[in-house]
This record gives sequence, structure tokens and C-alpha cells, in this order.
Amino acid sequence: MAQRTVLAVLFEGVQSLDVTGPVEVFAGADLLSPGAYRIRTASLDGAPVRTTSGLTLVPDLSLATAPDPDILLVPGGTGSL
Repeated sequence: MAQRTVLAVLFEGVQSLDVTGPVEVFAGADLLSPGAYRIRTASLDGAPVRTTSGLTLVPDLSLATAPDPDILLVPGGTGSL
């Protein structure tokens, strides 16, 4: 099975559970099938973002430098309004 890139988009005001829940699911699936998923996170400019609960998330890269994903995760939160 070819490795699939999963990209989770991060932004100011994102709901942390909407990011971590799906990321954990893909990480768990990768444990069952090692190397199946490559999980990356990206914010608009690559800078850390603050979630609705005050948690700071540090992305892997910026959206401009992110690889084309096979799976794009767009979480919710007040920043998506």
C-alpha cells in the first residue's frame, strides 16, 4: 500500500479536539499498517496557533510549503467562522 499524506490545517481559534481526534485516528491506523500514513500539520504562515482552549499548536510547516495531501483535514472552531 502506498503511503498517504494527511495534512491537518491549523488556524487561530481552531478547536483542539477537531485537530487531535482525527490525527490520533490516522496515527492509530498507521500503527496497524506501518508507513501507511504520513501526518503533517500546517498553518497559513507556519507560525504556532492558539486554540479555543488556549493550547498552542506548533505546525510542521506553512500551507505554501506543504506537500499536496491525499487527505486534507479542515477542523472547526471559532477561527473557521
